[in-house]
Amino acid sequence: MPNTKTIQLAISGMSCNGCANAVKRSLGEVSGVLSTRVDLNSGSARVELEGESGTSVNDLIEAVRDAGYDASAAAKS
Repeated sequence: MPNTKTIQLAISGMSCNGCANAVKRSLGEVSGVLSTRVDLNSGSARVELEGESGTSVNDLIEAVRDAGYDASAAAKS
């Protein structure tokens, strides 16, 4: 398995499973994304990236915005 990193995003504007699927689809199209998990109830997304992909949090936020929603880096707990 290649070196990976995980990024947590807070997503706003989702109101149904179709919204969550649109966000998941949009994130999945970003170069370097290995997997995504979007949780409608918590308004969050967990994205696993190839460690050397060069994909940034801003690239992921832009993809979510292109899908019609808003996103920000989730606070680390």
